Order: sequence, then structure tokens, then C-alpha cells
Amino acid sequence: MELTQEYIDSSILKGDEMYDKVVEQARKNGSVSVTWVQQVFRLNWHSSAHIVGRMEQEGLCELYKGGNGHRKIIQ
Repeated sequence: MELTQEYIDSSILKGDEMYDKVVEQARKNGSVSVTWVQQVFRLNWHSSAHIVGRMEQEGLCELYKGGNGHRKIIQ
């Protein structure tokens, strides 16, 4: 798939649609990562990264610290 602005915008929209479901499940798990979102919710990397980035911005999870990519849920 060619990486176009339309594709990225569509991915962000899909991420926004799935956001609440991902947050709910991440809270149950206690952590979140882009890879986990991709695997569990069958989303592409752009959608998954958007969701995790939004969770970071909203203070729901820790900022990325390296390592395996998992971020602890804060609230």
C-alpha cells in the first residue's frame, strides 16, 4: 500500500473510532504498546501509533522509555 496523506488520515480516523475500546482493554491489562494494539485489534501501524500517542498525550499511560515498547497504564 502506498503511503499517502489519505491513507494516514483514514488510519487516524480508524484509530479515533477504536480509541475507547483500546483504552478499556489496556486498563484491564495494565499496559499498552503499538504492537499489542496492532495484534489485538487488527489495526495498522498508523492507527495503533495514533491511539498510543493519544493515550500518552491524555496522561493515560507512561511515555515511551525504550525496551519492548510497553507503557504502563497510569489511570
